[in-house]
Formats: sequence, C-alpha cells, structure tokens
Amino acid sequence: MNTSLRASAHVSHKGWYSINWNTIQQYVTKLRQRIYRAEQQNQRRRVRKLQRLLLRSKANLLLSIRRVTQQNTGKRTPGVDGYTASQPNERIKLYQELLRRNVFQHRPKPAKRTFITKKNGKLRPLGIPTIRDRVYQNVVKNALEPQWEVRFEASSYGFRPKRSTHDAISNLFNKLNMNSKKKWVFEGDF
Repeated sequence: MNTSLRASAHVSHKGWYSINWNTIQQYVTKLRQRIYRAEQQNQRRRVRKLQRLLLRSKANLLLSIRRVTQQNTGKRTPGVDGYTASQPNERIKLYQELLRRNVFQHRPKPAKRTFITKKNGKLRPLGIPTIRDRVYQNVVKNALEPQWEVRFEASSYGFRPKRSTHDAISNLFNKLNMNSKKKWVFEGDF
C-alpha cells in the first residue's frame, strides 16, 4: 500500500481536505476491477478474498463517507438518530469511529419513515437510513457491485452504474425498429 493510503489512517493529523482523493479513488477502482476480472474468470475464492479486502479497506471507508456526506443529494438529511456529518471535523470523527468498528458486525438502525408527494398527488413512503448505515451500504456496494455486473444481462438497465432510462429507451427503439414483425413489450414492476 502506498504512503498516501497509509496516511489515510491518520486523517485527523492532516485534515479532511488534505486527503489525496485521486489516489484513494484509484485504489478502490483497481480493487473493483480485480473483482470484476476474477468473477469473469470464475475464480470464486479470489472474488471473496478481494471483496473482504475491499470491505476492510480504509480507502473504501473514506470514499464512502465522502460520497454519503458530501456528494449524495440527501447528505443533509438525518436518519432516526438525527446525525449528519456536514463539517470536515465531523467526517474525521465518523471515520475514526467506523475504523474502530467492523462492517461485518454492524447492526443497522431502523429507517426514518417520511412521505413524499408523487405527481398524481398520492404519497410515497420513503425510508431514510442513518448516515452510518448509508456509509456501510456504500462500502458493501463497492465490494458486491463488480461481481454482479458480470452476471447481469446486457439488456438490464434498472439501478445499474453508467446506465440510464435513456439507454433503455434507445435499446428498445433500436430493437423495435429492426424489422416490421409484431413485437410484444411487457412492462412490470417488482
């Protein structure tokens, strides 16, 4: 592990804004790519080993805290505990707290229930996890996503990285216009 990643263990000494985010992102990205390749080659033991490495990674923890507390749109929305880490010193405290804990033994708190109005005027229930739960969700997502991306169908678009509704529409448009035979479109919701 290079020095900037080792330095990530001592975030409190340098400050949140002095972290080399590019190096940390590269480290996590390379581990994710290794998981993806190992899954493609059907190397199950290697996939599990790399996933455990990523789950315990300080770099993955730092990136997850950054995403949840700085980048996500709900970064200012607290869960049932009322906690948000909006200041750099709060993020450092959160990092140090979660370093002492273990993602494998984490017990999530209940989600905060709120309702948002839909276009038709009806209310849709929304569960808001705590910041700590969201950080751990992102840590686990980073470890599992590359493995499952290998397994998913090419025609699957829902909740996938670098895929959007417009990609799905474009794919449907192309397939429906290939020839003039009757086609069936099934739309469902799980």
